[in-house]
Amino acid sequence: MASQIINESLQAYRADLDGLLENVQSLAAAINNPDLQLTTYNLRRNINEPFLFVVVGEVKAGKSSFVNALLEAEVCATDIEPCTDSIQQIVYAEQEFVEQVEPSLRKIGRPIPILQDISIVDTPGTNTVIQEHQIITERYIPNSDLTFFVLFAKNPYQKSAWDFLDFCQRRMAQKGGVYSATG
Repeated sequence: MASQIINESLQAYRADLDGLLENVQSLAAAINNPDLQLTTYNLRRNINEPFLFVVVGEVKAGKSSFVNALLEAEVCATDIEPCTDSIQQIVYAEQEFVEQVEPSLRKIGRPIPILQDISIVDTPGTNTVIQEHQIITERYIPNSDLTFFVLFAKNPYQKSAWDFLDFCQRRMAQKGGVYSATG
């Protein structure tokens, strides 16, 4: 079955890599190397996880609205006042659910086909009076495969926004990238 987001060649590479890691894991068991077994187990688990697309930006820049538009559904709350106070990881699920995994991480399951290949994350806004929101977002960025930065359309020149974009780029330099849009 062809994927909507992840192309077939990437899926084939993932399958090939998973097979190679399975062989390494078997070899690690045969030579009784538990560290290598654990490493290959974790790599195999990560390979088969959906792509992690993280949306970041300053408070009230339109991150939740962007996520809702992307999913074509009202999944993330929006308001004139800030309302995203924790990481919201939106994943595929046959039945809708909301689970508070940690104090700063909420998992939201929805039966939206795009989520079979990609997990979308809405983050608390940065440059806010609630410093904890920025810390929560900064700590989550290294988990992402791709970070998408939302800027204010009317004023994309704020120093704090560009400082945070630089922070994201430094954190993501080895993984993928950081892309920006104005909201």
